Amino acid sequence: MSVLLRAMLKKQLLEMTAFLRRNAATGRSRTGWRVIGFGALMVLVLLTVAGSVGLLAWLVCVPLTQAGLDWLYFVLLLVPAWLVGVMGGAFAAYGELYRPRDNELLLSLPIPPGMILAVRMGCVWLTGTGYLAVILVPAYGVYLLFGAHPWSAALALVPVTVFLGCLVLAAACLAGWAAALLGERITRFKPLFSLLYAVLVLGFAFGAHFGIQQGMIWLMTHLDSFAGGLRADAWVLYLLGQAAVGDLPALAVLGAVSLAVLGAVGLVLRRSYLRLMTTHRGARRSASRAGAIRAHSLRRALLEREFRRLGSCTSYLVNGMLASLFLPAMGAAALWKAGQLSAVLAMLPAGYGPALGCASVCAVASMNLLTPPSVSLEGKTLWLLQSLPVTPWQALRAKLDLHLACTLPPAAFAMLCLLWVTGGSFWEGVLALLGAGLYVLFSGAMGLALGLRLPNLHWTNETAAVKGGAAPVLTLFAGWGVLMVLCLIWWGMQSVLGAAGALAVCCGLLGAGCAALLAWLRRGGCTLFAQM
Repeated sequence: MSVLLRAMLKKQLLEMTAFLRRNAATGRSRTGWRVIGFGALMVLVLLTVAGSVGLLAWLVCVPLTQAGLDWLYFVLLLVPAWLVGVMGGAFAAYGELYRPRDNELLLSLPIPPGMILAVRMGCVWLTGTGYLAVILVPAYGVYLLFGAHPWSAALALVPVTVFLGCLVLAAACLAGWAAALLGERITRFKPLFSLLYAVLVLGFAFGAHFGIQQGMIWLMTHLDSFAGGLRADAWVLYLLGQAAVGDLPALAVLGAVSLAVLGAVGLVLRRSYLRLMTTHRGARRSASRAGAIRAHSLRRALLEREFRRLGSCTSYLVNGMLASLFLPAMGAAALWKAGQLSAVLAMLPAGYGPALGCASVCAVASMNLLTPPSVSLEGKTLWLLQSLPVTPWQALRAKLDLHLACTLPPAAFAMLCLLWVTGGSFWEGVLALLGAGLYVLFSGAMGLALGLRLPNLHWTNETAAVKGGAAPVLTLFAGWGVLMVLCLIWWGMQSVLGAAGALAVCCGLLGAGCAALLAWLRRGGCTLFAQM
């Protein structure tokens, strides 16, 4: 039994650290300086996050400790740390506990399901506690330098981390179970729900950023009343803060509660884990359907093929379609805040409104990265597309049509809403709409050209093809660079030609750029595609 346990632990640890040794884009092992460089990058990211948390902790530590509210300082940092740990641990629990790929192999070995569950829960605990420590360790570091009771807090660091990690594990197991159950029920629409989830996370991040700013200002001005009300009404948080400071009774209660909650969750999972490992609900059933076949044009058939690929790949949909959701939201927000926007634009010279609206729409539209990874996503099945009775240009044009179909309608809606608010002459509105449309075409053609120049056809999973290549990143930053240059040209020429004349010049430059890119795609791009 001990041999099996050691083998299971070694297997899970190797899986957890595989990203350090293997390149997800190519599936090849990292060796030598690549391992050192990737490790240095990871350390730099961790130090950046820890430094940001430490700066925020320093801003609240000094006034709270001077007021004798050390427990409140830890509450303000431990609760977000626990939430971050639950979010990171939930993803790990979903993949490690409920949707691992090696269930059949492990069940074929003489390994008890309880041992499999225990080892996997241990790995989820390590992952969730790691996310927790990213915030917890800088918070304690700042308190040890500026706090009123550094020695007691130092002694409480390890127990508090372990006990909070147990609570993170319990909540992550429940969240992962809910995600797995929901994923079984919405298998058909999983990519769409993933896209909506990504938008909600981004919205929550922006809302939290502004909420923290306003909350810190309110907290510093209502410190006494807030601390008194929290201590009286939310005594659980007060107990958590006292345990973090080093209060032994509070620490004992925290340990007992966390271990009891984790034990209850573990007992429930242990009784049903074998059923969870062997049950796969929501699988798509194969069924034959008889019906008439509709004849479509070749261009429409190729476009439908691209849409099916987009709908079947979650990472492609999430990373390539954000602007298609943000642009309608931008238009709706412009109509909602029409009065405030009009008041701001009234302070600017005439003609600035349509140009600013066009620049805003173009900046958001550049986030739709559908064409850069489209060639890479063909992967090892590229020969299937090349063997069809279609020309290379027809195959490439379908990828560009997908970008235009997903980006042009929301961009036009957002532009019309902004023009309704900003006003301007008729020709300024027409040129702003034309400029936004040409920029959408330019960004799509540029992404397709970079995707042909920098393909990644040897990926091990579709996420690596979408995120791992250089083409999407270069397309995004190159698009912003082109937009910045156009804004500078408009700024320099509007005093001479007027706002409409400067917009016409920018549209002419964008049109020339689109013509050049399309000409290259029809010749050089088709040659590259045929030779892949």
